[in-house]
Amino acid sequence: MSDYTLTPASPLNGFSKRYGDTELSEHPALDIVSLATPNGGDETLNALVLEKVGAGLPETGRISRADDSSMFLGLQPDQCFLVSESQRLQPALELKNLLGDAAYVSDQSDSWAVLEIKGPKAHAALERICPIDISANVFDEDSVARTSMEHLSVIIHRHGTDGYRLYSPRSSANSFLHAVTESLYNVSSTTQG
Repeated sequence: MSDYTLTPASPLNGFSKRYGDTELSEHPALDIVSLATPNGGDETLNALVLEKVGAGLPETGRISRADDSSMFLGLQPDQCFLVSESQRLQPALELKNLLGDAAYVSDQSDSWAVLEIKGPKAHAALERICPIDISANVFDEDSVARTSMEHLSVIIHRHGTDGYRLYSPRSSANSFLHAVTESLYNVSSTTQG
């Protein structure tokens, strides 16, 4: 019998590139768990999440932080993502064990391609392809939104003062990367020429 070893592959194969002072890189090391509220269970779930995880559930369009490495993204009424850098083996099962029947949970970790863009050209690159206002005075570090970029579904939130984290479905990861790299290349090259 042959010995085979399976090696995990991230959606964008660890992509990382600098465009002057701005960096675009894949961030594959995240646990992403979808958390949905059963009908009429908002108060119960919020109290339990606050007790067990250390943060209340956010309003739609907002982020609540459990600690330095975990946050809830308020994506729509009665649904959010818990995003963590913990890298647990079964993050959804662990959350389900904490919350029981107060929530519906599913592991989304391998379903998303995640890019981080940070540096002085990050905002300029994204405003070319993102139809929502992501300027700091409107879209602060506790803001999150579902939107589209170049006809692709994207979740975006500010990550630090000059950066953003972008989530797009794994199935269109290469098209998504192309859209962001082209925009960043274009804003970087216009200032150099």
